[in-house]
Amino acid sequence: MGRVADLDEPDRGDAARHGQRRLAAIARAASSVADAGSLRVTLDEVAREAAQAENIAAVQILLVEGGTLRVVGNAGSIDGEGFPERLEQCRRRGAQPMFAEAFRTARPVVAAHRKRTLMADPAWEPLHEAMGGSDWDSLVAVPLTVRKRVLGVLNAYYAPGAVPDAEAVEFLDAMADLAAMAVDSADLLARSRRDAAASERARIARDLHDSAVQHVFSMRLQASALSEQVDTAGDPQLVRAVADELAGLAEHALADLRGLVLQLHPADLVELGLAGAVERHAESVAAAAGLEVDVDADLPDPDLLPAEMQEDLFRIVQEALHNVFRHAAATRAVVRVRVQDDAGRAHVAVDVDDDGVGTGGRAPRPGAFGLVSMRERAQRWGGTTAAGDGPTGFRVRVRVPVPTVVHGLD
Repeated sequence: MGRVADLDEPDRGDAARHGQRRLAAIARAASSVADAGSLRVTLDEVAREAAQAENIAAVQILLVEGGTLRVVGNAGSIDGEGFPERLEQCRRRGAQPMFAEAFRTARPVVAAHRKRTLMADPAWEPLHEAMGGSDWDSLVAVPLTVRKRVLGVLNAYYAPGAVPDAEAVEFLDAMADLAAMAVDSADLLARSRRDAAASERARIARDLHDSAVQHVFSMRLQASALSEQVDTAGDPQLVRAVADELAGLAEHALADLRGLVLQLHPADLVELGLAGAVERHAESVAAAAGLEVDVDADLPDPDLLPAEMQEDLFRIVQEALHNVFRHAAATRAVVRVRVQDDAGRAHVAVDVDDDGVGTGGRAPRPGAFGLVSMRERAQRWGGTTAAGDGPTGFRVRVRVPVPTVVHGLD
């Protein structure tokens, strides 16, 4: 059974000085964090340095984002591969993770002889292999806290016979603070970059609307006026033909620019969510292309999907419908977006089918039909993409795993 640690003021001897030297080394590592790309390297270093403390067998750094658990730092003999998924299986069996108590209370938790309890409990069976293969006994869970916000937990697994004292917990608390600062710095930088990119897209959209779109609209009006005045020209038929062609070109340019504005700034996604944005875009494509587009969008809990994932899925649908319009010679398309179980894991399934010409049995070129863009967006989230001839035309199939959610942490 875990308890919230009641810490006394530690002695300041040689061990404390040794701990301070170790903290200084970690501070140098944490200060090297430049962006989210180097965050895992830094947190692995924090975990390794923490694991070098006396009697520690392994260290994990767990990050919780919107209920989704990730292992972002790991050192020692506890296998982190698939840990969040197996932990969620344990929780569904009734297991109570000690780190969840540290996360909820924002205070360190010391669980003496935790391994013995865990290995005797059938609810923990999905993690018995990973946890039983390591020589440890007690567990200390320390929250990662920054600006009064708990980001995750540092788990320290102590060797048999070791009793974590107040000084040891204080050291781990300092380590967790460094890890939290590294996570927060990377998050702030990533957020600022996203905000800057969104602001730039919005600015470009406004500029296009306020300048290029208005100019092209004026071209169309002038061309129409020119067509009305051809009777006074020397060759009315020639002038009318030129004016009609100019009006047609302006009409197409205006439609392209409007489409570009929507691509740069998909406000529908923010306002309506993924399902609503897909439906509205399908209506726009149907109206512009004279194409019948049916949408079956069923996302019972869209808040489980990160905003960036929703945008990537929306872009995939957008690209697939664009390809139907340009290449398929189709009269009808069907878009399905839903959550389904696939090999015991929830996935977002996106299918776009058309009744067009397909590929005639030939495999699509790897760089054709926007497949590269769609594949990269799916792979960003560990997903897969398949494209080829379907029952009546061409089919795009995308499967992206829903992020694993660990409940009961808030």
